Amino acid sequence: MNVPERAYARVDTALKGYLRILPTGRFTSLFASTQTGTMPQLSETAQSALPDGLAHYLRAMNEKLSAILSILTQQTLQEDFPVPVLIHDISGAGIRFSADQDFEPGQGVEVVIALSNQPQSLAGATGTILRAKESQGERVWAMEFMDMRDCEREKIIQYVVAKQREQLLERHLAPSS
Repeated sequence: MNVPERAYARVDTALKGYLRILPTGRFTSLFASTQTGTMPQLSETAQSALPDGLAHYLRAMNEKLSAILSILTQQTLQEDFPVPVLIHDISGAGIRFSADQDFEPGQGVEVVIALSNQPQSLAGATGTILRAKESQGERVWAMEFMDMRDCEREKIIQYVVAKQREQLLERHLAPSS
């Protein structure tokens, strides 16, 4: 039975990423994902029972704590993933990125992608470097995802779909020439 190869939509982007080179032949992931959107939410009934000032205070405190956690996470990422990368395009199958370092085709790497900052959304995967290509005087590397949790791929796919919606809306709202 032939199983068709999956195809993922790809969008141009400019995302920050963090990368580390894996030891030869090892694809053990260092990045441990946290589920986004799993913070407990008060029911509408419980929220309405709170005084307005307290509800506002708690929302502001939650935003501040999220910002602090985001900063701490970035510091840890920079220590564990020492190669900063700029991601030029992304899909559920891989990325194209630039970095101030050279890689070898077939080299194993792990990448963490900052899909958004507020609220923070990170996705991580291990993969291999496929090739390099010169683009506008810059070397751009192609990476294929090899090992990725389903929840990580889903975050990337949701990001791609959201970007595609934005692009369609921009085209639809753009004045006709």
